[in-house]
Amino acid sequence: MENLVKTLSSNAGVYLFKNKDGNVIYIGKAKVLKKRVLSYFQKAPKDWKIQMLLEEAVTVDVIETTTEGQALLLEAELVQKYQPKFNVLLKSGQPFLYLLFTENSLEIVRTKKTKGLYCGPFINKQQARNVYEFLINTFKLYQCNKKINNGCLDYHLGKCIGTCLENFDQKEYAVRLELAYNALSQDKKAFLKTIDTAIEKHSKNLDFEKAKNLTFYKNNVE
Repeated sequence: MENLVKTLSSNAGVYLFKNKDGNVIYIGKAKVLKKRVLSYFQKAPKDWKIQMLLEEAVTVDVIETTTEGQALLLEAELVQKYQPKFNVLLKSGQPFLYLLFTENSLEIVRTKKTKGLYCGPFINKQQARNVYEFLINTFKLYQCNKKINNGCLDYHLGKCIGTCLENFDQKEYAVRLELAYNALSQDKKAFLKTIDTAIEKHSKNLDFEKAKNLTFYKNNVE
């Protein structure tokens, strides 16, 4: 099998180790297929799992991709499909993360079970967290679980949207969620339309402070 591996290309892709019965026992991804697969044979494996894999593996198949990112997605998809016994990281559970927008909140989730708008998938947990925190901070979406008449400390520091207040404006919060979704989905037209409609409404109600806050978002997009 090692001689066969030497004929592999230098493209990105996914490799599948198979046993004598043709069953997939391990799936991996690589930026350079030939280099990655050959690394299994170039020196004695220190990890007992790799040693067991090589003792059982008979053939290796490859699927070339254009980019390493495509290989990463394909790897996750194939691991879910074949459930190779030597894969641990992606074997159980949903490897992807999504940002879920509902009428009341923005959350990071792993499954699409709740009704709402989803953005993703994100494979890297930190990447999803970074985007989540950017939207929370930019559009002031943070919610606390407190109920304080004058507002919590985070509210007065400008971090909490004010869900702790008895007169919390849920409709205004829903507008901010819509803006965050449109910004993330890069729908500039919908983003600006939402802002213009909300600004007009606040101006008619003489709520100039809220109109001013929304104008800030508009100026940063145009």
